[in-house]
Amino acid sequence: MKAVVIGGGIAGLLAARVLTESFDDVVVLERDKLSDEPEYRAGVPQGRHVHGLLVRGGEIMEGLFPGLRDELVRSGAHLMDAGEMRILNPLGWVASGRSGMPLLVVSRPLLETHIRRRVTAKIVDDAHVTGLTFRGSTVDGVLTRDGRIDADLVVDASGRSSKLPAWLAEAGIAVPEPEVVDSRTGYATRLYTAPPEIPVVVAESLSAPDTPRGGIVMRIEGDRVMVTAQGAGGDHPPRDPEGFQQFLDSLRGPIAGMLADAEPVTPVYLFARTASRRIAFEQVTGWPGGLVAIGDAVCVFNPVYGQGMTVAAMAALLFRRHSDFSAKGCRDFQRKVAKTAQGSWVLSSNADQSWAGVEKTPAPLMRAFRWYMKKWQVALVHDQDIFLRFLRVVHLVASPATLMNPVVFRRLAKYSRLDPRPGRRRAARSPR
Repeated sequence: MKAVVIGGGIAGLLAARVLTESFDDVVVLERDKLSDEPEYRAGVPQGRHVHGLLVRGGEIMEGLFPGLRDELVRSGAHLMDAGEMRILNPLGWVASGRSGMPLLVVSRPLLETHIRRRVTAKIVDDAHVTGLTFRGSTVDGVLTRDGRIDADLVVDASGRSSKLPAWLAEAGIAVPEPEVVDSRTGYATRLYTAPPEIPVVVAESLSAPDTPRGGIVMRIEGDRVMVTAQGAGGDHPPRDPEGFQQFLDSLRGPIAGMLADAEPVTPVYLFARTASRRIAFEQVTGWPGGLVAIGDAVCVFNPVYGQGMTVAAMAALLFRRHSDFSAKGCRDFQRKVAKTAQGSWVLSSNADQSWAGVEKTPAPLMRAFRWYMKKWQVALVHDQDIFLRFLRVVHLVASPATLMNPVVFRRLAKYSRLDPRPGRRRAARSPR
């Protein structure tokens, strides 16, 4: 049995790792030319910016590749307690504290390179897939610029630029229009030398509609810090170094001051393709056998929430519990993929819909959700237990349902009379 995976990014590599447990031959086809060393590549345009690997994602990757964390730390990544991140929300510094959850802080190129070295599947780079081949109602291979490759299963993990809807349309299979939520967020990132006093992670979060600017400082390998400025609702940071610095100076938190003794080592890089998008492949009538899609090919999240790699890892594990790749089996698999992404989609897309111009009048349920989240913003600043509960949900370790219980409601009520409006003055320096 042979499986062909289209795309050699995180989703494709993790899928290939699991498929090697049940397929005799697994081939990964990657469009980019790959290096043996951690390097940025064209197929991952967001690779030059901060990537968040959630705790759940790190746990899955460590399970698939035992010793990966230690290996990455030896190469310059950082391992910290997720609860000790320094986070400034619109109302102040969150009540951080030890959570017992290990958080791997690593650049995207370093993470992907180490995973690729551990995957035993055959990886073919500079491979341009141009379409699918069919035998009746079953996909039986892929077309490339160099010819045809047979397959018993084709996995589309080619990401945001996936051509799968067009390929299915060529076969007479209609795909629903994607659901898109665009907060009009833009990134700008620069690398600096890392003075020893800079913490591993400092983040200043965005919040609609009054706090459209934020940023993240993250230590990475090579004794450097990656500084990503973020602007939502079209308020994007500029590319020129002077404008980038002015944007950092405009933030409420201490990011600009932390960089006073840091030297820039790269230009400023921009990224603005941040719209969230999902395609309901599970609803397609006539979905063929021998074909499934995972990762950003199915559901793309606004990168500001750091959900993409972890949701892709969760989808890869589905191959361990699924062996039927008939037409019915593949459609069932797509339902499982959609369910895996559902919780993350609700959290991120609901937040993004709050930006002016993204939606019209919100539904009553949406208004209730936003009211509830405003209460959480207040509580996160004052209550460490609330913060740690919320953190487990954000990192996909616990279900959002854990936030809906009497204990939490009583704690939120305690802070409901406090002023929920974002502060207008520059925030005080982090308490640690």
